[in-house]
Amino acid sequence: MWWNRRGREEKEKVIAYLRSKMFPWCFIFEDVAEDAVEHFVPYAIQMCEAKGIEKGAIGVDAVKAVITREVREAVNDYLFDPGDKEMKRMHGKFVAEYPFAFSQSLAYVILYRLGLKLEEVVDVKAICDLLGRDVKDVRRRESFIHGIIARDGNKAMKMFASSILDKKVITAGGDCIGSVKDIIFAEGTGELEELVVNHKRGTYLGETRISMDDVRLNMYSKNIVLKSSSYHNS
Repeated sequence: MWWNRRGREEKEKVIAYLRSKMFPWCFIFEDVAEDAVEHFVPYAIQMCEAKGIEKGAIGVDAVKAVITREVREAVNDYLFDPGDKEMKRMHGKFVAEYPFAFSQSLAYVILYRLGLKLEEVVDVKAICDLLGRDVKDVRRRESFIHGIIARDGNKAMKMFASSILDKKVITAGGDCIGSVKDIIFAEGTGELEELVVNHKRGTYLGETRISMDDVRLNMYSKNIVLKSSSYHNS
């Protein structure tokens, strides 16, 4: 079928970009439709909010490394399971655009929350020359995304907590151990602190709590992926 062939070709492109010497900028500078970027910016805001990426949290010298790490995780999440029905329900026609549109949204949201512009972190002209992109187009895209963040930022943050309830909790190896039953916020700050996990039937565990320090968010599926097993019974 033609759509299966297209899917394979898209995946091959993603893998090639992931291995490129121009990673992550080949994803971030990709020419993607504005409506795809507009769809994924709220997801990028939610991820940055959950991870505490905000002004003062990261030094300028570490920004490139943070963007590289976050884009790599996002792309790997897509490659892990690009065809699930739940992802299609969440992202609709933008599923195939995720590696590019979300990576682009993510990089600019990170910079925006740190009070930086892309040209303060990398040589935009040099990268544009290497990738065959117009510098003016890249600058316009940055301004476009800033407008979305300013408009939808608070709404995206409020959506985050409710959107992960009932989502699967998955080990680093891909095994589902249960789902998110509740969310624990820190007193005083209101920051997301722990998740209450309802374990699958047949295990000896009922409910446990997992620190947000021990998980990462898969923004493609909204599932919770464990970084370690250091959680305790509630």
